Amino acid sequence: MSVFASRRRNMVESQLRTNKVTDQRVIMAFENVPRENFISPEMKGLAYIDEDLVLGRGRFMLEPMVLARLLQALKLNGGETILDIAAGCGYSTTILSHLGQSVVGIEADEELATAAQDNLINHSVDNGVILNANHITGYPNEAPYDAIIIQGAVAHVPDAILDQLSDHGRLVTVIRDSDHKPGKASIFHRSSGGFSSTVLFDAQTPILSEFALKPKFVF
Repeated sequence: MSVFASRRRNMVESQLRTNKVTDQRVIMAFENVPRENFISPEMKGLAYIDEDLVLGRGRFMLEPMVLARLLQALKLNGGETILDIAAGCGYSTTILSHLGQSVVGIEADEELATAAQDNLINHSVDNGVILNANHITGYPNEAPYDAIIIQGAVAHVPDAILDQLSDHGRLVTVIRDSDHKPGKASIFHRSSGGFSSTVLFDAQTPILSEFALKPKFVF
C-alpha cells in the first residue's frame, strides 16, 4: 500500500467513521478518490489533514469530515442530479460522481474551473462536468436539481439557488455570518409547502466571500 493510500485509509477510519459517518456509499467514495491528486505537488503532504485545505484564489477544500457528513445528510441513492457550487479543484465533484447520476460543478474562478475539469478528465469522470459560472446564481440552465451542495459557509442561501431544487430536493451547506461565531451545517428541504431547514452539526468552515454579509454603512 502506498503512503497516500495508507493516509487515505487512516482518514476514513479516524476522521469519518469516528465522526458519525456511517453511509457505506459515502465511505467508499472517499476511499476511492485520491485527494492528493487534486492539489499542487508541494501541498500533497497535507492532503489528508483534518482541516480545510487552502487552495489559494479564495478557495479551499472542505475538511473531509465536514464534507462527508454533508454528503451523508443528502441521502443520495445514485439516481440524483446534483449541483456542486464552488467546486474549487474538482475533488468534491469527483466524490459526488460516485454518489449520484450526474453532477454539475460550478467554479467562479476561470483558472480553477479549467484545472478542475482537467482533474475530472484525469479521473475518468464521465457523469460530471465543471463549468465556469457565478456561484450566487447557481446554474439554472440544468435545473432542477435533486441535491445541491455549497462548498463553503454562507451567511444565507440565496432564493435563486433554492429555487433550483426539484420537488423534495435538498441542499446542504454551512450557515455562518461571522468568523467569530461557529457555523451551523444545515440541510434545506423543498416540499409543496415551501422550504424548511434543519441544523445538522457545528462546523468552523470558512465563509465564501461572495456569500458573506455585506457591510452596513454607518452615517
